[in-house]
Amino acid sequence: MPVFWVIAAATAASAYSSYKAGEAQQDQYAAEARKAEIQNIRSVRQQIREARMAQASMTNVAAQTGGMGGSALAGGISSVGSQLAGNLSYMSDIADQNTAITNAAISASQYQTTATIFGAIGSVAGTYGKATGKMK
Repeated sequence: MPVFWVIAAATAASAYSSYKAGEAQQDQYAAEARKAEIQNIRSVRQQIREARMAQASMTNVAAQTGGMGGSALAGGISSVGSQLAGNLSYMSDIADQNTAITNAAISASQYQTTATIFGAIGSVAGTYGKATGKMK
């Protein structure tokens, strides 16, 4: 019977190690997701900043050339706004996909950890059965 306890202890240690490795991997995925979210926020702010600068530049040129009420200025400002909206929509779609990928990776990591733990338990059961002669 002491062989069983040695095998059980080794299996428990292996299972615990697998569990901790799985937790660390999940933490890594979560950190990468936070990093991507921060980068996305910075990109959105940059897009807005550039659009505002373009609109301000157009307004400045129109003021200097006497075209402040013209349709060219309105169309240019509107065009920049439309491009900004399209860019932000695209960036939002990419962020959603990144979130889905991260969530899938976390789920896969959880399932892999669980499979490793149950594999270790199954291994100890088989080894115990062979050691005791209860399995042939």
